[in-house]
Amino acid sequence: MSAAEQSTDQLTDRLTDQLTGLVAEILGVPETELSEDSGPGAHPAWTSLKHVEVVVVLEEHFGVAFSSREIKGHTSIAALRGLLASKGVAGSAP
Repeated sequence: MSAAEQSTDQLTDRLTDQLTGLVAEILGVPETELSEDSGPGAHPAWTSLKHVEVVVVLEEHFGVAFSSREIKGHTSIAALRGLLASKGVAGSAP
């Protein structure tokens, strides 16, 4: 693995850790209860109301804005991480 690939992997891991930590805090659950597939309907604490809260906190924390289409279409930790990456978030808050 090249140094650039390792750096990208480290940024992805850092973003995943931050994202999982924020979601766990909002839901009031330990990070260990969450997985890449966690989202509304897939985790009992992640209700539709909590999803709105997750979105608002992510927008504020990372300094991004999501469209209503993005909010509806990205309903797992993995999908939210991809969405953040598509908006230029690379592993750390601004």
